Amino acid sequence: MNLSEPSLWKQIQYEGKPIIDLHAHPSLKATLFKRVLTSRYAASRTFNPFSVRTDFNKLEQGGIDVLLSTIYAPEEEILDDCIYLKILGYLMPFTYHKLFSHSHFDVTIEMMNIMEAQVQRSPKVKMAKSISELNEILAQVNGRPIAIIHCIEGGHSLDGKLENLEMLHKRGVAYLILAHFYPNEVVHPVYPYPEFAQSFGCFEDTRDLTLGLTDFGKLVIEKMIDLGMIPDISHCTPHARQQIYDIVGNRIPIIASHIGVYEINPSPYNLKDWEIRRIAESGGLVGVIFMNYWLMPHETSQGLNFIARTIDHIINTVGIEHVGIGTDFDGFTDPPDDVKDASKLPIVTRRLLAEGYTREQVEKILGLNALRVLREGWKS
Repeated sequence: MNLSEPSLWKQIQYEGKPIIDLHAHPSLKATLFKRVLTSRYAASRTFNPFSVRTDFNKLEQGGIDVLLSTIYAPEEEILDDCIYLKILGYLMPFTYHKLFSHSHFDVTIEMMNIMEAQVQRSPKVKMAKSISELNEILAQVNGRPIAIIHCIEGGHSLDGKLENLEMLHKRGVAYLILAHFYPNEVVHPVYPYPEFAQSFGCFEDTRDLTLGLTDFGKLVIEKMIDLGMIPDISHCTPHARQQIYDIVGNRIPIIASHIGVYEINPSPYNLKDWEIRRIAESGGLVGVIFMNYWLMPHETSQGLNFIARTIDHIINTVGIEHVGIGTDFDGFTDPPDDVKDASKLPIVTRRLLAEGYTREQVEKILGLNALRVLREGWKS
């Protein structure tokens, strides 16, 4: 039985059960570098911002049924943090103007439009802008397309306006990551950059971990609960995360879409066990990131072992119902060499089976848990 063959692996392992990646960035590559996601692109083993790890062919090859397509409108502070990035203005003037000469909200909407235009190019993929549309796609038996769902990274995309949150909800956004690289009107972030990025005078700033939600941020949380948009605490300071757990309680599932665990790698970005429990109490889940820097305390190029260890730790802490995957592919990350793009997801399945998980348990880890959270928390 050759489980390296994707079609056979899909037939044996899932029999129609969805595989869901909670967090990836094909829209960044389509926006910044005009990548056509219906084409096939190479995925480098090393850090390479020009690699494409989630083109539609790789999604199909990896057996992914649902992709949460993360829209990130770059924050202008990044240009001050690394002067070399200002070269972008000279090398890519049209893109530079598109990203930094408009409001964050307008850039966010434009990136959503670009992603939707990419989806329209292919019969293999389809936008799902509500849970009912997602259910309709997943109910198809023959020729089922891959469902693409919008989500937003960074509360700066709201430009400090609750009405913009409402507009994003109407456009089909399933979740909002409240923080990202820099403080915004909603919340304060942890330090986001790995050590290898801190060179040549770039990214040498710090973050105050004692800061949390703003007053506007508390209103945003309440509005998200009312609307039915899932709050994502990735990138938030530990203090902000505590505030969010307390505000939300179990009124709506909380997620951390792309993250590691503190007990394995003690970074403020990662979740301590009590936080994993609070997320589980909300009915939410933790999406394991595919980036070695956040997964492991001493980074190596191979990450599959630590992906499995992190999944094990979450399950041992709160049970099988509250773990998923959020690869962060194409988010200018350096993924593990042994799981370098979306086509390699069968490798993760084989590893989990080798660890002793049953087929039913693997189905929960790689998709059914995320589907439950979407159905419980995403309202239209």
